[in-house]
Amino acid sequence: MQRSILIFENTIKSPATRKTYLYHLNKFMSFFHVKDYDELAAIPQEKLQIMMEDYVMHLKKIISPNTINIPIAAVKAFLDCNDVELRWSKIKRLKPARVKKTGGEAWLTDEITTMLSFTTDLRTKTLVHFLASSGTRIGALEDIKMKHIKQMDDCKSILVYDGTTEEYVTFLTPEASLIFDDYLQKREADGERLTPESPAFRSSYQLGFAKVKSSTTNALQEIIRTLVLKSGLRINQIKIGKRYNKQTDHGFRKRFNTILKTTHDMNISLAEKMMGHSVTVALDNVYLDPTIEQLFQEFKKAIPELTIDDSQRLKFKNERQSQKITQLEEKIARIEDLERRMRVMEKSK
Repeated sequence: MQRSILIFENTIKSPATRKTYLYHLNKFMSFFHVKDYDELAAIPQEKLQIMMEDYVMHLKKIISPNTINIPIAAVKAFLDCNDVELRWSKIKRLKPARVKKTGGEAWLTDEITTMLSFTTDLRTKTLVHFLASSGTRIGALEDIKMKHIKQMDDCKSILVYDGTTEEYVTFLTPEASLIFDDYLQKREADGERLTPESPAFRSSYQLGFAKVKSSTTNALQEIIRTLVLKSGLRINQIKIGKRYNKQTDHGFRKRFNTILKTTHDMNISLAEKMMGHSVTVALDNVYLDPTIEQLFQEFKKAIPELTIDDSQRLKFKNERQSQKITQLEEKIARIEDLERRMRVMEKSK
């Protein structure tokens, strides 16, 4: 591997960021027909300055002002770690002003139900439930393996961005856990041997025993995009520029966030932890280190609203109500037993 790209990759700790930056760095090189990374790092400073300025002006024509920082940051990271200094203050002034974002609305539960009614593919159904239940970014899924998913009662815990500073834990509802188990059983029935290193979502295959590859982010995004179009959910939506008022895959995460934040008695700092966010209370990132069990107890408060199917939601509510009744009956029984013992003690005096 060329030294310039080796240094670049080793300076970026997050796998997700590394992948994104490498993609945009390659796009920059392709635009200027630069063949390899060492060649890019060796281009004279003044020429690189002009290239970067031209590239920013090109980006202004083709992408949103709100996303232009990412491709610029990718190239800057490569040049910085290879000791190439440009006049970034001048380049910064070329960037457009940010605009008000669209696509900030969440998918509604009824809309997700509609999506599911338009597919019979088990992997697609599992993907929809996984995103809706866990709030995981779709870009994180290709790095999630079976070793990152653990059973917790009728639910599952998911370790996201394992081994990075962005690592966090979220969960699957009982409903989503069941469909995920069905998906795994199908893979095994097709001939796959599941191991801790097996991907949570496998790429399309003809033969189950063929070499297993993780589904790429692009492939998973295309699955959701196709399903949304097929289900007709875009027909009455508002579109501003290239964006709809509900983002194809991020709308699931918006829903997860909204449900957690509006659930009665939810600890907001723990809800933020399950989103993988920096928490809202000062110093919580330093001093707040909840256990998985503590997070799970908070997650369970939101299970009824996170559940998609009405019958599953009613079943869960009935089970929880039955548990409360049982707990109350046990409490009454203990009180009656205590009162009985006190009466016996009084009679024995």
